[in-house]
Amino acid sequence: MPASPSIRRNTAEIAATLGGIIVLITTAGLATWSGTEAVGADLHLIDALSGAWNVLPIALLCLGTAVLALGWAPRAVAVIGLLPAAGGFLLKTIADTSGWPAWISQLSPFAHLAAVPDASVNWPAAILMTAIATLAAATGVVGYQRRDLRT
Repeated sequence: MPASPSIRRNTAEIAATLGGIIVLITTAGLATWSGTEAVGADLHLIDALSGAWNVLPIALLCLGTAVLALGWAPRAVAVIGLLPAAGGFLLKTIADTSGWPAWISQLSPFAHLAAVPDASVNWPAAILMTAIATLAAATGVVGYQRRDLRT
């Protein structure tokens, strides 16, 4: 059975947003590399791109939670969608500077990013965050599909 027009439209919007995320992150990496080249710093292109792409799992968490909200709580898309990035950053910053227990800081997705390119990517964390983002988006698509059926 073919997908409904609303599901195709929703999937196209998710894909377009994902494409925008990829373009923006790649542009940030290229701009970083270009700036270091301009001042003669020693940063290779692949290292600059790796450093920029290191935040991709958090961007995917934002996309996944926004899609989740679109399906189940459409009026809260902006707040829920920015929660992994803005909320995670604030949580890590406040927890680290206020002397809170370490486990609270570990709730932030930023706590699981490596200092790329100085260190290698934390692949287990990146894969887990991507899986959570995918699950959230899939749950949001299901909710979006059912949303018009609710009274």
